[in-house]
Amino acid sequence: MFSAGPYNIVQDSPLSSPEAQEGSMLQDLKELNLYQQASGLLDVKYLSATPAVEEGGVWPVEGVLWGPCKRPLVCLPTQLRASMPCVNVIYLVDTGAPMCELSPTAFSALGSDVVPPQATRGFINGVRCHVQLCAQDGNHPDIPVLGADYLTSIGAVVTVDYRQGTISLRRS
Repeated sequence: MFSAGPYNIVQDSPLSSPEAQEGSMLQDLKELNLYQQASGLLDVKYLSATPAVEEGGVWPVEGVLWGPCKRPLVCLPTQLRASMPCVNVIYLVDTGAPMCELSPTAFSALGSDVVPPQATRGFINGVRCHVQLCAQDGNHPDIPVLGADYLTSIGAVVTVDYRQGTISLRRS
C-alpha cells in the first residue's frame, strides 16, 4: 500500500490488473457483448425493431453496469427519421463524450444505406439530437455512445448504484 499523501492506494486492487487496465480503454466491451450479454441483462434484443416513441420520450430509463469495469449501459429506442425504422440501441453512457455515436451496424439497422460522414440528426428516446459514426480508429469503433450533448439537452439526472449494479436516467 502507498501511504504518501492523503490517499491509501492498494496495489493489489482488482482494477490494477492488466485486464482491468485494458478495460479502462474500452477494450473489454465489444458490440458482440451487446448482442450476447447486455441484451439479456436489459431484457431487450440489441438492434431489434421497436415502436417509435412520442416526442419527449419515456422516463425514467433504467440500465445496468456491465462487466468487470462496470460499464453503464442503457437501451433507448432510436430513429434517424420518422419515416425510418426505430430500433433498440444499447448505449454506453459516457458523460465525457461530447456527442452521441452510433456503430456502422446500428446505422444499418436504422435503415441508413450509407453511413453519414458527418453528424446527422436523429431521435433517441423521442428527443431530437445529433448522432455521428463512432471513431473507427478509436477505443470503441462499434459501441454506441450516449454523450454529453444529449444528456445536457434533456437535463439528465444520472444515478449510478454500484451496489445494485444499475444506472438510471431521469429527465429534469
